[in-house]
Amino acid sequence: MRVRYARARRTAPPTARLLELAAEALLRLGERPEAEGASDEERLREALERTLEEAGETGVEAQELLRRLKREGWIERMPGRRELRLRAHPELLELAALRALRALDVPPRRVLPGAWPRPGADGPHEPHGPTRPWRWGEPLTLDPVETLKPWLARGELRVEDLRVREGEGGRRVAVALLLDCSHSMVLYGADRFGPAKRLALALHHWLGRAGDRLHTVCFHDVAEPVPPQRLPFLRAQPSHTHTAAALEAARAWLRRQGDAQKRAVLITDGHPTAVRREDGRIYKNAWGRDPEIERATLAAAARLRRAGGELDVYLLADDAVARGFARELARVARGRVFEVDPERLGRAVLTGLARG
Repeated sequence: MRVRYARARRTAPPTARLLELAAEALLRLGERPEAEGASDEERLREALERTLEEAGETGVEAQELLRRLKREGWIERMPGRRELRLRAHPELLELAALRALRALDVPPRRVLPGAWPRPGADGPHEPHGPTRPWRWGEPLTLDPVETLKPWLARGELRVEDLRVREGEGGRRVAVALLLDCSHSMVLYGADRFGPAKRLALALHHWLGRAGDRLHTVCFHDVAEPVPPQRLPFLRAQPSHTHTAAALEAARAWLRRQGDAQKRAVLITDGHPTAVRREDGRIYKNAWGRDPEIERATLAAAARLRRAGGELDVYLLADDAVARGFARELARVARGRVFEVDPERLGRAVLTGLARG
């Protein structure tokens, strides 16, 4: 009898399992301090390694999984950028967002008594408005005519061809989510940024299912709008807190949202430490409350209020200086302040939005 030994082949997981691992890795990005200058690809590979280790997936290499995700189009490179920045495929994004939402254990949204149901909700729906592309995670209440037009023209139907028609429903909510991406969100041994990023993902799914709108802004030295496919790759920056820029970005976007109920949700762990001066330079001061920075920030809050935006401030740090300014900010904007533990942030925000 002859015995033959051979090295066991490493088998790649099936697609469903691959997407589960990828979604979990995307949720892990940004949950702890990362090497400065690390690329999105390096960060994702490290997150995949931690995910595989905790899941007990032996014999599978993170680098090989990452190559497969890129080869099959689940992870793509952002077009038109010199630096290598990645984005998630809409289906993978929705899977990660749904996992983030389920982790919050928040009950599903309910339509208020006497209100017309929103598009996609149970109940009557009068489809007489304009059409728009269908979004991943929405019910397939498609407009057949507009959806089939591309098929008639080229003989095939793609996901991006699916169209839904707006109609009568309850008053929509437009939420500008302002995430503090300054360095302090990952310092001092506390994970504040991870829960904030997972909240953004959960809101993407929670609001999108009801036909509401979400606009995410990451602010540090500047304020940058974040496309949905980039939400998993958000990270804290080695920079200051330019709250005024975030409030201005929220006002500019909310003004374009018609008759929707306009809400701005500010997630921060401190007081503002940066402002743009008239000459275009960014003035910074991280030591205590600065009168120049505070005046500019309060003025931006007042302009947001005049534009019809409601402001909710969620403070993630037990700091007297930050608490004092947050209350002043809410007073000027006629908003509300909530001091919450980072791990309870997601449930607090979704509960607050559900109550109105």
